[in-house]
Amino acid sequence: MRNWSTDTQNLQTDPEKYSIWMLEQQLNYGLSEGEKIDRLLLEKYMPILNIDNDTRNFLEYLLYEKKPS
Repeated sequence: MRNWSTDTQNLQTDPEKYSIWMLEQQLNYGLSEGEKIDRLLLEKYMPILNIDNDTRNFLEYLLYEKKPS
């Protein structure tokens, strides 16, 4: 994935922030061909991801079989 608005080299110095940023990019803007989301990272950072409510509800349903409220 290429991102022109973020200094990814600087962001990679903090692995946790980079992981959160990468997940948000993948969920909000889509995946590149052949790219997959790491389920363990998604479960770990789900509560703090900046994603819309519909996406969050759908992912919680897939991950935890939790019905939307």
